[in-house]
Amino acid sequence: MHIDLRLLRSFVSIYEFGSMSRAAKQDNCSQAAMSLRLKALEDELGHRLFMRHHHRLEATLLGSKLYAKALAVLASYDDLVAVVRSREEIRKVRVGVPEEYASSFIADVLRDASLEKHGFEIEIVCDRNANLLTAVQRQDIDLTLVTVTSAPANAVLIAKAKLMWAHHPSWCPESSAEIPLAVYPEGCKFRRAGIIAALETAGRPWRITAESRSHAGILAAVRSGIAIAAMVDGTIPPDLTTTRGNANLPELDRVPIYLIKRPGESTKTMALLERIIIDNLGRVADAA
Repeated sequence: MHIDLRLLRSFVSIYEFGSMSRAAKQDNCSQAAMSLRLKALEDELGHRLFMRHHHRLEATLLGSKLYAKALAVLASYDDLVAVVRSREEIRKVRVGVPEEYASSFIADVLRDASLEKHGFEIEIVCDRNANLLTAVQRQDIDLTLVTVTSAPANAVLIAKAKLMWAHHPSWCPESSAEIPLAVYPEGCKFRRAGIIAALETAGRPWRITAESRSHAGILAAVRSGIAIAAMVDGTIPPDLTTTRGNANLPELDRVPIYLIKRPGESTKTMALLERIIIDNLGRVADAA
């Protein structure tokens, strides 16, 4: 059995008004159309729902029972529609960020976003830059921050952040014949073009001591003192020593941070969060 909700709504109107004509006026349709809807519902159920008297309709026992159930069904359906419509307004925004940005820049963004005030929630997806680019194009996420050497056409450059050397306080570059590096796996755009190229241009020998797909793995290697790493200023934990550049370690180029939106029209919530992210990272770049 399949009961059309429109038929159920018409039945409720007829029951409450006790009149086909008044129910039709309420539902903004003709009396004939309302009569056809009632007949279709009765045919589907296989039972009469009203006894027809002169200028009056009286509900049968089944009609009275159906009315109570119909109210509950329609109320649940209306609640469902309200939830869906609120989601269509995007009360939840999916934001993709590299792992190191999640523990630094995004924490500040969340404070500025005032989630309780604006009444929306954020889903944070941490991944590598290349994977985030793919996810936002597939619309698996709504907004993403990425650091890439070649950005897509819809990317917005929001900051150029300083890239710093991070190392254990006891590590001394003078004591190293080769600079021990902790890096992301091959495929990271800045591994060769930014970090290794800078060392080779400065004539500094290097070797890869640790490799990890996660920022936590890079930090573990640096904190142990077996390697140093290049990190964006503002993402480096306070227990590590930072060096911008000196006689032993070359100065690194600034890295671009792009904001990319999923294809399609932005919602008000996305636009709000986008503005907060741009303002926040703009201040970071200005301070640097």
